[in-house]
Amino acid sequence: MPAFDYSAYDASGKRVSGVISADSERHARRLLKEKQLLPSALSEVSKMTVKTARARRESRVNNFDLSLLLQQQAILIQSGLPLEDALRMTIEQAETDKQRRMLQSWRSEIIEGRSFSEALRRSPYKIPESIVAGISVGEESGHLHEVLMRLAEDLESSAENRKTISRAMIYPATLIATSIIVVGIMMVWVVPKITAVFTSSNRELPLITRIIINISEFTQSYGLFLLLAVGLLYLGFSQAMRDPQRKRRWHEFMLTLPGLGRWIRMANIADWSRSLGVLLSNGVPALAALKIASSVVTNLHLRSKMEAVTEAMRQGSTLHKALLDSDIGSGFLVHMVGSGEASSELDKMLLRVSDYYSLRLNNAVEVFLKLINPVLIIFMGIIILSVVAAVMLPIMDMNNMI
Repeated sequence: MPAFDYSAYDASGKRVSGVISADSERHARRLLKEKQLLPSALSEVSKMTVKTARARRESRVNNFDLSLLLQQQAILIQSGLPLEDALRMTIEQAETDKQRRMLQSWRSEIIEGRSFSEALRRSPYKIPESIVAGISVGEESGHLHEVLMRLAEDLESSAENRKTISRAMIYPATLIATSIIVVGIMMVWVVPKITAVFTSSNRELPLITRIIINISEFTQSYGLFLLLAVGLLYLGFSQAMRDPQRKRRWHEFMLTLPGLGRWIRMANIADWSRSLGVLLSNGVPALAALKIASSVVTNLHLRSKMEAVTEAMRQGSTLHKALLDSDIGSGFLVHMVGSGEASSELDKMLLRVSDYYSLRLNNAVEVFLKLINPVLIIFMGIIILSVVAAVMLPIMDMNNMI
């Protein structure tokens, strides 16, 4: 039974939206009227174009949401429910409208006779190719629930790596941005009113007071221009990143940054190793698995190296030698891959590599946050102390004169 995405008005005139299953658009409208809803827009979920979904900012699927849905399907299928019934039950328990629409799009394709992997591939919501390939193999092998559970765990781990790096960047960036905003407000509105008393007295002011006054005057005169310049730089950078070659060079430069470059490399190697290990353990052919795993790598410079590894494998090289020649910069990865190929346990070794780098990444970020926290607090304290000293020193001089 097809699913329809609708917008409607209830009896009180309030606009509501959701998803409804019906045999046809006409049937869907009748069901909505029975619920005392007046439909204003109605479209079949399975026929939504990717362009339309992107315009609604819904084509991107959150890894945690997708992992949750796959885990639910795995549990229901393992309990003996057919896939269609499992999807229907999950739709009824969906936490958000986006999850409900995505599940309905899958169920609509399955009702029309397509496989689960084909339903995911045809869905207007962008599902990673590694998930689609793994599910396809799971359907062929008859162990779909096991594959779904393993893919869900893979998604969670991959999302955790990205979240770890984001956490390391967001905290100091937020603290610094807040400090800049607070200091900017003080320099534009607070400091001028306080220091106006001192400047009108024609007395020689302390050095720190003169510095703060000059900074305040500069901020008042050129603050808007600085904000405009920052905005233009951001727009220019965003425009430049649309060019794949510039973006690849920028990603290559990021790998050379102290600390951050090492984290990016570890996160990407962990994602690549985990994806390749999961695909190989699920029975995906090596070359197809390598191609899919390369697409998981978000850093374009590293992705080009992984694609070169895939091409070397296609020409008959071993994975160990291909990684060694590509100069990925990870001796541990090369060593473990060599051991895996020698022992015919490459998939297990790759999963261990992923766990190793995920743990290293998490530990590195935790140490960084513990170190940066007191440094930023001291930095903010120095700024605030400077402003306070710039105000208090002239007042103390005036008291001494009295």
